[in-house]
Amino acid sequence: MPRVLLLASALALALAPLSARALEPRFDHRDSHGPLLEFLLAHDTVVAGGNTTHSWRPALRAGWGFDVTGEGSELIASADVALRSFDDPARERILVSTSLRYRGYFGTEEWKTFFDAGAWVPLRSRLGIGPLVGVGVIHDFSQDAGLFASAQFATAIGDGRVVSFGGLAGFQFRFAIP
Repeated sequence: MPRVLLLASALALALAPLSARALEPRFDHRDSHGPLLEFLLAHDTVVAGGNTTHSWRPALRAGWGFDVTGEGSELIASADVALRSFDDPARERILVSTSLRYRGYFGTEEWKTFFDAGAWVPLRSRLGIGPLVGVGVIHDFSQDAGLFASAQFATAIGDGRVVSFGGLAGFQFRFAIP
C-alpha cells in the first residue's frame, strides 16, 4: 500500500507543472466581438475613360469584428472615409469604400501575426467591387484590446478599374460573447 501511495504522489507531482500551464492567459479573441478603428494611407490608381490617375488617400476606417467560428479568427465589416476634400468633379479619387474580410490569426500570445482576405467595394467616386488581401502583426496588451499594423492590396472593377496599395495602423477593442 505505501508503494502505491508513493507512486501516486510521484505521478501527481510530475503532472502538476502541466496543469499550471493551462492557467496562462490566452490572447486569442475566442468568443469575442468588438469595434476597431484604423488609420489607412493608400496609394490608389484609377483607370477610367482612357485616363489614369494616381493619388494618395489618407482615410479613417471603422469596423466591427465578429468571431464566427469560435476559434478566434474574425469576420470584419468596415467602412472608410477619405480624410480630404469630397470635391471630386472628375471622379478620379476613392472617397468612400467598404469591405468585408476574414482575419485569420496565428498564435495565442500577446504578439501574433494575421492575414486578411475579403471583398472591397469603392462607393464614391468610383463604384466597383474586388478582392482585398493583407498581412499584419498585432499586439494584444490585454485580452480585451490590442494595437495592430498591416499592409494591404485591393483592386476593384466596375465604374473604371481601381488598384490600391496601403498601410494601416489601428486599435481593436473586444467584448466576450455571453
